[in-house]
Formats: sequence, structure tokens, C-alpha cells
Amino acid sequence: MILRTEIVEQTIDQSQRALFVKDVIMTAGPHPLGMVRKRLAHAELRGTVMLVHGFGQNRYTWHSSRRSFANYLAHDGWDVFNVDLRGHGRSRKFGAPMPRVLDEYIQEDVPAFVSEALSLSGQKQLFLVGHSMGGLISYSVAGSALRSLVRGVVTIGSPYRFGQGSALLLALRELAAVVGFTGLFDANPALPVRLIGRHLHKRAALWDSTALPMPIRGWVPGGMERDVLSEYLKKSFEHTTLAIALDIFKAGRAEGWKSLDGMTDYGTAFEMLDRPLLVIAGTEDHLAPPESVRPAYDASRAHDKTYRAFPFGHIDLIMGREATTTVWPLVRDWLAKYVPREVAPHAVAM
Repeated sequence: MILRTEIVEQTIDQSQRALFVKDVIMTAGPHPLGMVRKRLAHAELRGTVMLVHGFGQNRYTWHSSRRSFANYLAHDGWDVFNVDLRGHGRSRKFGAPMPRVLDEYIQEDVPAFVSEALSLSGQKQLFLVGHSMGGLISYSVAGSALRSLVRGVVTIGSPYRFGQGSALLLALRELAAVVGFTGLFDANPALPVRLIGRHLHKRAALWDSTALPMPIRGWVPGGMERDVLSEYLKKSFEHTTLAIALDIFKAGRAEGWKSLDGMTDYGTAFEMLDRPLLVIAGTEDHLAPPESVRPAYDASRAHDKTYRAFPFGHIDLIMGREATTTVWPLVRDWLAKYVPREVAPHAVAM
């Protein structure tokens, strides 16, 4: 359901701006969910793309007032749906509860978003683009419940084997697995990720400096302009629950990850999926090193698959100053390969 429609002039990157049609959308169901749709006015659209954010994040992963990957794709002629998973962003404001398990995103949230997006766009299929945990969710839904509705999958910094390539993260993963057996996590406490974002925002200059050695950084120092970084840290962080982190850890273990009822092996389902696949990693990504990202590409049996790595960190893979001339065009050109021939390139130009 569209709650509001307006014509907005917004930034694509820094001084580059354009006019877009913006819809604020709420899905139906027991837990209303929110997403924002962007597209060019009076243009024949290339197809539909859904952006899925990562752990403890929201739709501002993909969009800020100074730099917007969502607007970049919309300007290229795509019908772009930018979602807030339950407990995050507009979905939280609409009353959707905090997430209990990762399976709720896979079995309930993304299917609801996809159903609404395809109904509004008039398309039969769409592309999923996921960052970090959003990539794991995309792998899962594309290989299972939404197999027939997904045209292709793009993941950016998504740790298919969480912890590989980082001794610290690997130790954290194994420690969490051991402690989990004790029942100490059964209450599923909230994780104050929003407070972490506030801390990083207030001390951005410190974290953006190479003078302070850090075992884990969310971005390459200097990889993002200070104003872009500041806005990202201020807007994109959300509280989440410990169970979601533990489910991501499980995805990195040898047994892979399964649905809550144990009936669906999401890893196997994805690996058997024959859909176009683009996997992007950051060689300086401390949260999802290439060793944890590339296994998705290696395990996939898709006939059409691509793997690329860039010298960026977890956040600047999307919002970094160099991402706009590397990662963004790569995704744009990859998507363009699947535009129906009857959609002429000039039909989507401003």
C-alpha cells in the first residue's frame, strides 16, 4: 500500500542531482513493514531491484542526502525498492516488533516486500541486492520460497562463511556456539547497535584515523568524505537482537544454516540455484573478509556468476568515494545485461 507519493529532487552523488518519484510504502499483514520506492518519472523502466540492508542497519545503508546508491540505480532506469526489515527504520515506526530470529526476515519480511513490490511494479521477477546480512537473506530467499520470483542476486560484503579470514571473528563465532549451549542467550537480549552508531558518530575522527590501531574497522580510513561518513553513522544504525547475530554465526559453520523448523537447508538451496549471481568483496573488509565472502561464489552452481574484489572496507564498499566509480558501475553494468531488448536505453534517460 502506498502511503505517500511525491516528486523529489535528490542527490545521486555530491553535486549530481535528479528528479525522482518517491513512494512511501507499507506492506499488509500482521506486522506492517516499510520501504521506499524510487524511480524516474515518465520513463519506461528497465526492471525492479530490491535493496536489503545488513545487521543492525536500515535503508540508509543505501541512501543519504549526499550519496545514494538507491538513487543511482533509479536514475539508470530501475524501479528501486529500499526496505526496512522488522524492528528497523520505518518498519519499527509502523509497529513491527524486534526480530527474534533470522528466519523471520527470510520467511516473512522479504516475501512480503517482494509481493508488494511486484504488485506495484507490474513485474513478474526482481533482482535482490543485499549488503552483509542482507546478502545472506537474499541467498536464502532466492534459493527457497522466492525461487520463481528472483531474477538474479547481487551481494556486497556478505560473509557466506562468517569468520573465515579473521582469527578474531572466527574465535567469536566459536565462542558464541559454545556459550549458546549453556542457555545464557535464551532470553534473546537486545543489542544496542544504535548506541554504537552514536559512539562512532561522535568519535568519527578518531576511528577514521590510521594513528589508532584497530583490530576491526568498519571502513578504510579516509575512504569516505567526513560529511558522508558522519551522516551514515548518525542514521543507519538500529538496535537488533542477539539471536540474529548468532544465526549469522551459524551460517559460517560447517553445517551451514537452516530454516527454524529444520525443513529447509538454505545453503544447499542457494547453491543449487541457477540464477545470475554477482558477489562483491572488500579486500580491506574486517567484518567480511574475502575468505568469508568468496565461498558463496565458489559453491554456487549458477552458470552465470561473477566475483569481484575491491580495496575497500565494509561500509565504503557502498558509500565510499571510490565505490561510486567502481562498485556502483559494476552493479549497474551487470544489471544492464538482463534488461529486456524491447526496453530501449534512451527510454530511461533523464
